[in-house]
Amino acid sequence: MSLGVSVEELRRIVREEVRKALLEALMELAPPVDEEEQREIERVAGRPSDYREEDFVEWSGG
Repeated sequence: MSLGVSVEELRRIVREEVRKALLEALMELAPPVDEEEQREIERVAGRPSDYREEDFVEWSGG
């Protein structure tokens, strides 16, 4: 039985799944942040809403 998936499509699928797995692993390693720590982070770096959308760069991970 053949599914007819091209090599490029298979590579794309595998790459996407590996990225998902790596992200999940990194999230498991990141320690939880309590409210006091979050306030400290926001004091130093600001909140996401403090930044303009155009200041961000799209990153595909590649």
